[in-house]
Amino acid sequence: MSATISTTPLIVETGRGPCIAGRRTTVYVIYEHLQSGLDREFIKKHLLLSDAQLDAAIAYIAQHKNKIEKDYTEIVRCSEHSQEYYEQLYRGRSRFSVNTPMEERAIILRRLGYRHNPEAKIVESSQQGRRLSFSE
Repeated sequence: MSATISTTPLIVETGRGPCIAGRRTTVYVIYEHLQSGLDREFIKKHLLLSDAQLDAAIAYIAQHKNKIEKDYTEIVRCSEHSQEYYEQLYRGRSRFSVNTPMEERAIILRRLGYRHNPEAKIVESSQQGRRLSFSE
């Protein structure tokens, strides 16, 4: 009788790219951590990975280095584009500058009569458009 050994791959291809099997952690996240100079122990603790999972990801990155670098560059480009888009959207909708600290925003809002109210809701007003409604 011969013994069959079956192994489950530690890296699987998903719609989001190559991931640690059973996890949502992509090899791109591990690649980014490695590129940032973070050490193995920090990466393992931060991403809750075993030695085998981290080793498999590092081996995968080494085997597919050109593709990983190309894909990662595209991911960063798309991320920067999205960040720019949402910052512009925020600037257009906010009464505050992007650089206004949160503490200063809170002070200004309190002066205007706004208080933290978890039951505050957005209401429609024909003259003012959408606004927050705060009930006492």
